[in-house]
Amino acid sequence: MIEKIKVVLIGNESEFLEEQRAVIANLGDIEPLVICSETIINVIKESVQNESYIVVINLTDQGLEELQFLESILNKKAMIIIVGDQSNIDLLSQALRSGVKDFIDVKRYEDKLGGVIGNIKRNMLQSGQVGRVSAMINVKGGSGASFIASNVAYALAKEWALKVVLVDFDLQFGSISFNFDKTPKYALMEALNIMDDLDSLTLEAYMSKCNENLNLLLPSPVDVVLPGEVNLPNVQRLIELLRLNYSEILIDLPRLIDPVSNLILEQADEIILIVQQTLIHFRMARRLIQILNKDLDIGLDKIVIVINRYDSSNSLRIEDLKQLVNHDQVFTVANDFKKVVDSSNMGVPLYESSPRLKTSKDIKILAKSLAKIEFETPKKSIFNLFDWF
Repeated sequence: MIEKIKVVLIGNESEFLEEQRAVIANLGDIEPLVICSETIINVIKESVQNESYIVVINLTDQGLEELQFLESILNKKAMIIIVGDQSNIDLLSQALRSGVKDFIDVKRYEDKLGGVIGNIKRNMLQSGQVGRVSAMINVKGGSGASFIASNVAYALAKEWALKVVLVDFDLQFGSISFNFDKTPKYALMEALNIMDDLDSLTLEAYMSKCNENLNLLLPSPVDVVLPGEVNLPNVQRLIELLRLNYSEILIDLPRLIDPVSNLILEQADEIILIVQQTLIHFRMARRLIQILNKDLDIGLDKIVIVINRYDSSNSLRIEDLKQLVNHDQVFTVANDFKKVVDSSNMGVPLYESSPRLKTSKDIKILAKSLAKIEFETPKKSIFNLFDWF
């Protein structure tokens, strides 16, 4: 849980910033930091890279350029609020593309700033999460990452009424669609190619709807996407847009370390490595953890290991894996191969067709842990669209 929220107030008028500090002074559990700079572009980047920050950017006369710069930053993690001229359609459109949480009219900031920050603060303190991204990847081909991702997503949507999106980023051989018997009308690459025109509302057209709480964003079943064809800034912007509209974003990645996967792995709040109960899998897990930690500088606390098709009678045990990879965040999912195959053939998640199965119960435990759920009653999404839509 986040114990204290840091609010960074950025602008080029010191008196105006001090007035804003006074507005939020009574909210409690907040550490305000005022940054006054004649050219605010110089201070935006570092501030928006911290996930525990709420960053309030007061646009100057160069507001459009400042928002364009904000859009270009690839690793934004803070909750960003813009204060500016809300009647300027160009600013509104650019703000949406830049992945901001809210846009407050400069003439109404005294009435709205405290309420907006207060709502964000409560959500962050209550949930400890903001638009969580979980990336799943096999340590060896066929380990079951797509199966785990599909059923975890389904469990989160069904059991806790969370607003969930499952994104299949295996752009050549994605199989999430088979688990739900869905053929996308519009594909993931199509959405990535029009990010300049995509917003919270039009994004829904690219989703394959599974149920009220679960959407799927799927690759094309016919088009072939070659390396280098994916625009990295657009991937970043898509993740930011998904964070605004979903409380849980699950991404199924191909077993590949490339620029797209690197970007997603670096952005993920948690990375789930799917292994099976063999020495080869365990050794490959150790290798992948080394790559993530040493080469990509991803903290070990963000890495979770799931042993799929776990068999308690196998000579290789959980402790063997922990010792070999020097990592103790390990879950198991029981082995019921026939039921899993049957559910896949039917295009129905196992969690739906056989909820009382040990495998499904293990999925629920994993889902609950990944989403940091500490309750059993349904939870609504914490996200709201912009006030002006």
